[in-house]
Amino acid sequence: MMPVIFRIPFLGRDIPSYGLMMMIGFMLAIVWAARRAAKSKANPDVVLNCGFIALIAGVVGCRFMYVVHYWDQFKNRGDAGQVFMAIIDVTKGGLEFYGGFILTVIAVVIWLRWREKVSLRWYLDILAPSAALGLAFGRIGCLLNGCCFGGVCELPWAVRFPFGSPAALQHWQRKLPEAELREELIFIDEPTGLAQSLSREILTVPEEDIAQAEATIAELPGQIAARQAELSRASNNADRQRLTRELAKLNRKLEAARREHVGIHTQMQKYGLTFAELRAIAAEHRSLPVHPTQLYSMVTAALIAFLLSVVYWRRTRDGQVVCALFVIQPLARWLIEVIRADNPVDAMGFTISQFLAICMTIAGLIGFWVLRRMPPRSPRARPWEPPEEEKTARKKGARAATSG
Repeated sequence: MMPVIFRIPFLGRDIPSYGLMMMIGFMLAIVWAARRAAKSKANPDVVLNCGFIALIAGVVGCRFMYVVHYWDQFKNRGDAGQVFMAIIDVTKGGLEFYGGFILTVIAVVIWLRWREKVSLRWYLDILAPSAALGLAFGRIGCLLNGCCFGGVCELPWAVRFPFGSPAALQHWQRKLPEAELREELIFIDEPTGLAQSLSREILTVPEEDIAQAEATIAELPGQIAARQAELSRASNNADRQRLTRELAKLNRKLEAARREHVGIHTQMQKYGLTFAELRAIAAEHRSLPVHPTQLYSMVTAALIAFLLSVVYWRRTRDGQVVCALFVIQPLARWLIEVIRADNPVDAMGFTISQFLAICMTIAGLIGFWVLRRMPPRSPRARPWEPPEEEKTARKKGARAATSG
């Protein structure tokens, strides 16, 4: 598990592994689809346009579904601004695949039909294998991030996630055997009075940042006391105003330092521990062994991508590939949901993903039935011819390469 893949030198910006894997998967999927389009004599530019639409719609749809599904996690984050910032923060995950998939399909269909005016069936077939490939890379990101984990098991290939991971946190909250935490890792949240586990994000903060915050917390009370003493002695109105402003600024700075790494300072002071010692204690605690459902999903998605690519070149009707995607992928997801432990059963006896998977499979089967009543080849599926100026440029490039 590696939520942060690396930190950009000098900028101090973390690159989340989840986002990086999504971006790699997106780029490879688009390149693969564009090559498929070129070999099929379709327009690769249309595929590229659909790719960028899918990127935006996919993230928005995934996040929207997650926020709606887990609204209770967002509604009490503070004022409207804080709630909004929590909603748009996708750096730690919090995306549900089917929300993005459904919105992407809608957006791409609208774009192909009313903007590009090309064959829906043909171009959706071109894109379908790449959708599965992108999902496979997304699941690698899930594994690195620690989300989408499976239920507890004793299989030889079971995995254990580190302290602060969603799996370890769930096991502690449910008081599962062997999931108890040492007191040094639990703090009492002042607003709610509830016991909370220190977060993995806090424990991955660079040690120098914690040291700087600790120094600020240690030094500022003395500075504040000195300013208050000066203020009590000041007789000049201008000096009193200046000292009042300085006091307000110092108090805000102290409050920000305490709030920045909530829980850490309390536990370090309460138990007389350094940050390094606290992290060493955390390293001893892991989740119970669980199914590596992220790997199951990754392998399944990769196999589906390969299968759909084979089907594409052997299809007898336009539309068969995208309909196969609608049937096969949801069936695989439904089975994996049986052993996943992160999604609640809250949709008519199913998880929301299982319920949507059933709906999508039905839609795919209906699609196959409709295809039998349509022409095998879409009337709009005409070979694309590049503009004359592009043909000329290609010929010049080929001649230059030959002469070189």
